[in-house]
Amino acid sequence: MEKRYEYVTANVLLAKTTNSGNKNIDIPSGRVVAMGCISAGDTENRIIDLSILNNGNEVIKPSDYRFSEKTSGGDYLQSLRPVDFEGGRMYETRFSAPVASATEDVNFQVLFVIEKPN
Repeated sequence: MEKRYEYVTANVLLAKTTNSGNKNIDIPSGRVVAMGCISAGDTENRIIDLSILNNGNEVIKPSDYRFSEKTSGGDYLQSLRPVDFEGGRMYETRFSAPVASATEDVNFQVLFVIEKPN
């Protein structure tokens, strides 16, 4: 039987003069099997960490958002960052930078791929 997937996105603003931005997202039931991230705006070559939390607990530990960018290998699903956590819950999508920008806002969109139960 062919697998079914659902997609949801979280849009997060990392505003200038701030070190972090976050957005809560209700992930539908199923298994989150992949995620991807894109950015718009000048990151000024800063390391900006992406993490996913549930009730304050790290589900995806902080790492630079570029580790979650789509790659050119495989099919669409294979080109995303593989993850494995349960849906059907509220999660926090958080971006944090050790150094705030004095001049640049950066917008991020994180895509979550949920494998639906058959």
